[in-house]
Amino acid sequence: MAERKNFLVKYVDVQQLHSVDFMKIWSYYDKDGSGFLDRKELDNFLVDLMGCKGKEITERKLTEFRDSVLETVDTNKDGKVELGEFANLLPIEENFLRKFPSRKKLSRQNFDEIFKHYDPDGNNFIEGKELLALIRDIMTKTDQSVTLQDVHDYREAVMRVFDKNDDGRLSRKELGLLLSVDDK
Repeated sequence: MAERKNFLVKYVDVQQLHSVDFMKIWSYYDKDGSGFLDRKELDNFLVDLMGCKGKEITERKLTEFRDSVLETVDTNKDGKVELGEFANLLPIEENFLRKFPSRKKLSRQNFDEIFKHYDPDGNNFIEGKELLALIRDIMTKTDQSVTLQDVHDYREAVMRVFDKNDDGRLSRKELGLLLSVDDK
């Protein structure tokens, strides 16, 4: 097999993936942005995964591994891996938002904790993969299965309503409106 850079190598020692890193990994392997990993994309992921584990990669082993993965996680048996199914392949952290009560206004302290979690680069904006991770966590907080299209649709709705300056990202104030922060 041809040599290429292993994208997963930087995550090899991580016990639990941050949800933002999970979305970065997903986006890296879903090259065409279709919302699922087709055979070639899944093979690229599996080659990198086996490479991180130091396993010899042959076409036969790759085929066996792919078949095993599809048997295990491809719940709708379409031969592709969707976002929700992909989450079952990686040690992703528990949904961070489950720590906070639903249907109540967030305290300023809880909001600050959430903002810091989804802004790992510390630029004071939730954007790009950070925003996708936050939205995925909002949607899966109640254990519902979501597709990448669901996440993108929700993102578009959130941005239409809460991105007041149309810069394509959420400031602290804009995210506070979305999450109903109690400023008392």
